[in-house]
Amino acid sequence: MTAPAVSICIPTYNYAHFLGDAIGSARLQSYRDVEIVVTDNCSTDGTPELVARLMRQDPRIVYHRNEHNIGMVGNFNRCLELARGRYVKFLCADDMLGPACVARMVEVLDRHEDIALVTCGRVWVDDGGARPLRYAGYARRSVRVPGDQVMARCFFYGNLIGEPTAVMFRRAAAGRLFSDRYTQLMDLEMWFHLLRQGSLEFLREALCSIRQHAGQATQENVEWGAVLEDKRELFKEFHAKAAVRASLLKKASWDLRMAVTVRRTSAAGLAISPREIDEVFFSRVFRRLTYPLVSALWTAQRPRPPREQENPD
Repeated sequence: MTAPAVSICIPTYNYAHFLGDAIGSARLQSYRDVEIVVTDNCSTDGTPELVARLMRQDPRIVYHRNEHNIGMVGNFNRCLELARGRYVKFLCADDMLGPACVARMVEVLDRHEDIALVTCGRVWVDDGGARPLRYAGYARRSVRVPGDQVMARCFFYGNLIGEPTAVMFRRAAAGRLFSDRYTQLMDLEMWFHLLRQGSLEFLREALCSIRQHAGQATQENVEWGAVLEDKRELFKEFHAKAAVRASLLKKASWDLRMAVTVRRTSAAGLAISPREIDEVFFSRVFRRLTYPLVSALWTAQRPRPPREQENPD
């Protein structure tokens, strides 16, 4: 069987209520030489039945169900292991691709061997997937940027490249798979790995939709603990290179963002002391000024419970 040019990879777990929209958007791509790889991490909802029905309508859909739940990183890697395409286009199970998404990104990778990662503008939409909430993108215009510059910018200011749904890359370049040292920032670390091999191409067009829904908030408390640990790992691995040409302001911005992450983690019920945090540029200032200031502002902005009225009797 001839391998397709593109593997649209959809890792999923208990998202049957959104999965049909995701697969539907993959099937409607104007670029037809694709396979649609669904890796099911042992869902307990109607995912197998839904995918089986869609497979009868479209032979490009490939379904794999893991023998047991292997975690989010493991399931993303299972997608990569099963993918046969020259290019990989991830699609999160609650998101959607615009009809021209794959075609526009393939065009870039086909023409430019030095491009390691293509990303696009994306629109955040509501739970129903129809109402736009906001636009997000790497820059205000379409641009090509050397990989090391993108890495440095995203190290200090967060994942401006985008979610897995927003990118495409060469399968061969991602052969080492997603790192299991990361949980929530596993995508950003992979983007860094790819950008060591070439440049970023950003397409300003909103070529995909990222769904915002209540289910994403259910794991917030657990996730903030994971985000903190991932940011500590990211600092250890990348700060020396990112700081080479970094200004004091950029370094201070990292420390400020780390203080916010520590405070949010504490608010989620996971006790952490700022004295335990060594992954900052100005540790003394962080402990004496940056974190106390962030903590005070956080407390001041938290809604206070209403005062109880005295019983007139």
